[in-house]
Amino acid sequence: MLLAYDGTDYCGWQIQRGTGVHENRRPSIEGTLTAVIQEMCGESVTLVASGRTDAGVHASGQVAHFSLEAKRFGKHFAEGLNSLLPPSIQVLDVRPVPNSFRAQRSVEKQYSYYFQQGPAPLPHLRTQTYWNRYDLNVEAMDGAIQSLLGEHDFLGFCAAGAQVSTTVRTIHEANVIRIPIPEPACLSLERFCLVRIRLRGTGFLKQMVRNIAGTLREIGEGRRPPEDIKAILDSKDRKNAGPTGSPEGLWLDRVFYGDDDDIAFLNQV
Repeated sequence: MLLAYDGTDYCGWQIQRGTGVHENRRPSIEGTLTAVIQEMCGESVTLVASGRTDAGVHASGQVAHFSLEAKRFGKHFAEGLNSLLPPSIQVLDVRPVPNSFRAQRSVEKQYSYYFQQGPAPLPHLRTQTYWNRYDLNVEAMDGAIQSLLGEHDFLGFCAAGAQVSTTVRTIHEANVIRIPIPEPACLSLERFCLVRIRLRGTGFLKQMVRNIAGTLREIGEGRRPPEDIKAILDSKDRKNAGPTGSPEGLWLDRVFYGDDDDIAFLNQV
């Protein structure tokens, strides 16, 4: 399954197991999708995603897999699911793949973080971007992010509690650019724009992109020098990095797999 969702009203991808009967928990992306698949197919399924997005985080190219009896699947399967799903979650594509396929075994992922720049926040972007009160020096931010290219130990940008065997990751693409806000057209680029941080690499640690975004924000505001990015990498100490970026600005753009023809559609967002 190729999925897009607005994570604003969700606790994240993963189902949260509560202990109290009166807990007021937001639904999860996983739980909402699982319930709809089971409702439509009359069959219990286990949904596995390429990775677990946090509460409030969005996706335009999440990938998940599940097993289903062949007779349950038809050419209008995606349309059927979308008719039952809330507008905040939609299936972009769904196809049979070999039993050996595992969504979490991607070769690369791409994330974007969006700051909204302008004298006041635009209401229609308030849940998809993070409005920054001060003008950001995009050139300084882009210069700083280049230090992340290549293979590094990203422990300095990793949140506590990450259960991983290694914190070494490889970043293949990294940039910060200024882009226009598409609508409304009357907004001038000089006063209103988006500042996009984009990272593409072999994998990402817990809150790694949001911690990088928070650090770059301080660089863009002139509160710390661009050289701090490399210093944080070298220190391997999360306390040296900036604050964690707010979740509404983060998007999982794409998940990349191999060149197998059976899963090529997943690379074509």
